[in-house]
Amino acid sequence: MSEKKKDNSQLWMVPYADLMTCMVILFLALYGLSFSMKGSDYERALAAMQKELGVKGAEKKISELDATKKVEDDLKKHIQDGNLGLEVTTSRIKLTFTAPILFDSGSATLKDTAREVLDPIADSILKMDNRVIVEGHTDSARMLGKKFASNRELSIMRAFSVIEYLVQKGVQPARITAYGYGEFRPAAPNDTEAGRLKNRRIEMIIMRQAQTPQEGKS
Repeated sequence: MSEKKKDNSQLWMVPYADLMTCMVILFLALYGLSFSMKGSDYERALAAMQKELGVKGAEKKISELDATKKVEDDLKKHIQDGNLGLEVTTSRIKLTFTAPILFDSGSATLKDTAREVLDPIADSILKMDNRVIVEGHTDSARMLGKKFASNRELSIMRAFSVIEYLVQKGVQPARITAYGYGEFRPAAPNDTEAGRLKNRRIEMIIMRQAQTPQEGKS
């Protein structure tokens, strides 16, 4: 009798099991890396890996993160002093300016010292094609005998002043949107001076999404 023919139909499971083992090791390594690295550094490392694998959009993400890192380095002193907040998520980059760093009390005219804060941000925005939203916020103190009729009016005019400066630096106006919320979106309670100071702010949000070809066209 001839030797019984071997069944090779299950041999595919050997390389498949090896592949799954490698994938588990990779994900465990990435999970450990996420704990040992700062969020933005981890995201950049992941984007670099995606770029090597040919993932679409990875190079744009790296460019965004590099621009964000430059802003963080250029404005490190303001961040450490508490005058500027920087938050980076997968959907947006949010910069929060306390009002005194940009404006005098009750004014919507940028201070001369504001340019040292806004210039590096404008330079970074010019390297991106993302939408930018500028939001003005105030505390709940009433506007008595002031130039503006309401806190909402003051907040929107401050947002416009920031936008005008960015446009002067070369940012396309069609990319930027302004909102003035006045006292209606507080970041802290208004019953203490510390809380009111937090509420007097400008928030600049850079959306981390590719600009569509139709945007910016009439």
